[in-house]
Amino acid sequence: MTIRNDATRLTVRAQDERQPRSVVVQQGQVLLDADLDAQGRHLLDRVETETGDVLGSGGRLVVSAPSSAFSVTPAATPGACRIGTGHGFLGGWLVENRTENCLVGNQPHPWTGTATTGPVLLALKALVRYVDSVEEPAYADPALGDAQAAGRALVDWQVFPYVPEGGWGTGPDCATVTEHGDWKKLVQPSTGTLTVVPDQAPPSSDPCSLTPQGGFSRPENLLYRIEVHGGVPNSDWPDADGPRFGMEGLTVKLSRRNASVLARVVTVDGTAVTVEPPALDPLNWFTAGAYAEFVSEHDDVDPRDAVQWQRLFQVARATDTVVTLETAATARAGSIKSDTTGWFLRLWDAFPNGKGVATAQASPDDPKLSLPLDLGDGLAVRLGRGGLDVFRRGDHWTFAARADGSVDWPEGRHERPHGPEIRYAPLAALTGPTTARDCRVHAATLTDRALLYRGGDAQEVPAPAGGGFVTLPGRLRVAVLCGRVPVPRSLVTWSMPAGGIPSQVGGSAVDGAKSFTSETDENGLCEVPWAVDASRADEDHHVQAVLTSPAGTPEGPPLLFTASFRTAAATSYLPGGCELLQGSKTVQEALDVLCANMGGPVVPPTLLLESIDLLDHDGVWNLIQENLIRNGTEVSHTAFVDGISLGISMPDPEMKLWTAAQPFDPLIEVHLDLPYPVTDPDKVYWARASESDVLLTPNITAPFGFHRVRLDGTMKVTQTTGTARLQWTPSDMAKLFLDSAPQHQWGNKVVLDEVQWQPAERVPPVLCFLRIRSAHIWAPDADTGHRVYLNAEHLRVGGTSANRYLSLYERDPQRAADLDLFFYLKIVERE
Repeated sequence: MTIRNDATRLTVRAQDERQPRSVVVQQGQVLLDADLDAQGRHLLDRVETETGDVLGSGGRLVVSAPSSAFSVTPAATPGACRIGTGHGFLGGWLVENRTENCLVGNQPHPWTGTATTGPVLLALKALVRYVDSVEEPAYADPALGDAQAAGRALVDWQVFPYVPEGGWGTGPDCATVTEHGDWKKLVQPSTGTLTVVPDQAPPSSDPCSLTPQGGFSRPENLLYRIEVHGGVPNSDWPDADGPRFGMEGLTVKLSRRNASVLARVVTVDGTAVTVEPPALDPLNWFTAGAYAEFVSEHDDVDPRDAVQWQRLFQVARATDTVVTLETAATARAGSIKSDTTGWFLRLWDAFPNGKGVATAQASPDDPKLSLPLDLGDGLAVRLGRGGLDVFRRGDHWTFAARADGSVDWPEGRHERPHGPEIRYAPLAALTGPTTARDCRVHAATLTDRALLYRGGDAQEVPAPAGGGFVTLPGRLRVAVLCGRVPVPRSLVTWSMPAGGIPSQVGGSAVDGAKSFTSETDENGLCEVPWAVDASRADEDHHVQAVLTSPAGTPEGPPLLFTASFRTAAATSYLPGGCELLQGSKTVQEALDVLCANMGGPVVPPTLLLESIDLLDHDGVWNLIQENLIRNGTEVSHTAFVDGISLGISMPDPEMKLWTAAQPFDPLIEVHLDLPYPVTDPDKVYWARASESDVLLTPNITAPFGFHRVRLDGTMKVTQTTGTARLQWTPSDMAKLFLDSAPQHQWGNKVVLDEVQWQPAERVPPVLCFLRIRSAHIWAPDADTGHRVYLNAEHLRVGGTSANRYLSLYERDPQRAADLDLFFYLKIVERE
């Protein structure tokens, strides 16, 4: 049972909240049982805190590296899983399993329940339980007769299957299970609170009087215990190890002696229960009107049965050895009549109203607190929700009440349950009838030897011609240490990993059947030569080293060494700006491509400009002839009145021309250099502005420059297999401008009479510029994913390069060049 000894007090609320180092006894002073208990707790706190800090891994069971303690052997059902023997540590607590052939279904506190399906987590629940001489007769010394002996505090445990609401899905993961929301609820300590409310009584003026100084009115020193009995289960919280309750409807039991009276059930006859040992103190024994509870040694770790069935009954009468209960106990008493092993009767006091439990009801003034629960003798308690409003069966509070009327409880203080102390840890994730993931944490001991890497890994050597074994330039080096201390004469075994390549270590063959063992020197170091097989130069070579005992048993995981031959096929290559090698990923592949292209120029794929056609009313003027652009050609003023068409051939028939240009974007530009001044007002201005006061000085009466005009037009793309065509079409007004050139004479004709302008003997041809923006004309290469641009490098006129503007920051001139060409429009009179 959880701590229920008849003590002077269990809680010392010192102003200094630090943990004392020890109890210091003085001569001639009183030494209480509470002092001895406190000394044990101080020492335990020191040891368990240190153990928890050193081992770490809070919320997990820590075991030594080779230990099988609480290891889980999977089975078809959780109840059939085997639990390994040994000990581990949970938050500093020492948790032991000494039961051989221990299964979940027959462990010291067997788990009983419906078998679950799907992935299951086996969890460990541990708590501190009190075992007295009634439960364990060996604690009593026969030489002392019937004198009561001291009990023992024991870390008890149970392993149980846990599946959260909605299941584990693909299965619980040991690394993250402690962060699961339902797991956090399962391990969440109870948050409910209790405060003691003594009656107020005026103190006595007589120092020799035993009249109570406060609300407690009994003339004796007692250790009260308030313990949760049951309540309304909260469905929002896990109940795998028993339900959680809220404050509303919570029922509690009362004992004035810390529920320390316990008697073993010997026989049952109706409601008459024969118990042992017999009563030793008639004032602290079962009496009519008090209450007796059937309790099992399993109740603390697994309270599910105690919650499910009524076990608390009023005592009708009692002798030193027979306790007769009320008739309502007939069924329950009968259920254990055939086998009373492990069953006990525990004494509880009645509340002032004669009932065995008191039920909490929320206060109308403060719903977070309950109405006072009257304990009698001038005392009452109030329960509180305490944040999450979580209570468990067995949660309890203790406080000392003294004959002087004082109560060892700070006024107005709300405290969480004083016990039981419970801790949880995941043990194993069952993923199938024969598979499980170990959730325990393995810790090394202080004397464990460790094999450490010192050098020789990841070596590369050139591959020789003809094969054979090649000894690596650097030796393989390891060290064996215990902490910081080298360990000489330690055995290190070198072997080939599974699926590896045979090699030679220390001059000896190492393969699937042979290994090589070396020894560390006085400095704990070991180094060996390693030779690898050059006939398998295209593969990685491995050898592993493991620390072994004199019997050849491995101690810890192996160290893996890797080596390889330096070959072109194993060396990566980044193509950069080389179009030819874009698909090469290794140096070997790049060399193969270069060899395949030796003997001729390497020409990257490009879009080729095949034709530039000016579309006249009556025919076509082709500006590309014999692979040359005919710059300076004279054509009719209507040469492109129906448009300009550019023919482009693709290096791949499946390739498609791509451009994001809109029809009105200047991807193709047509400019005319018109004579300036163009308009009559401009001519009038320059003629008058250039007049001089000096007689016979000429003024401006003819064009003296040019004015560039970009013709309005639209563009569209048409494509067929292997070819594409860009079509620029002048707008309607631009067409009219070209057709009416004989009338306006490109601006040479004078319309206003006041213009004193010298007419031209003949209208000269007009210079026309055609610009193609190559950087916006490209097609994607399906093989490399790169863009293939319009090739402007081959555009030549009699060996003279076409005009282009290059960016110094572009490595590919095709992406930075615009094609500029020129020709002349000559007015041709039509018949």
